[in-house]
Amino acid sequence: DQGVATCLDVKTGEPIWQQRIGGNYSASPVFAGGNIYASNEDGQTTVFRPGNEYEEVAVNQLEDGFMASPAIIGNAMILRTRSAVYRVENKN
Repeated sequence: DQGVATCLDVKTGEPIWQQRIGGNYSASPVFAGGNIYASNEDGQTTVFRPGNEYEEVAVNQLEDGFMASPAIIGNAMILRTRSAVYRVENKN
């Protein structure tokens, strides 16, 4: 996977953009609240918007790596690292 996010044209399958977001990924990216969340094995989550250009929203770091895809429940995201489970929620 080499830590590269790729946006493809839905009609042609041709790449629109590629962006190195770093790290190795066992977890699949998820879409929630208008953003894409990609969490890597080093504990970093890169948040970016879908679209014709790469737009990074945030990069967050936890102490432990992600091996499982996040689960979305309403306004909450459940994250499992190697040693803990986290619930992150937007209460707005």
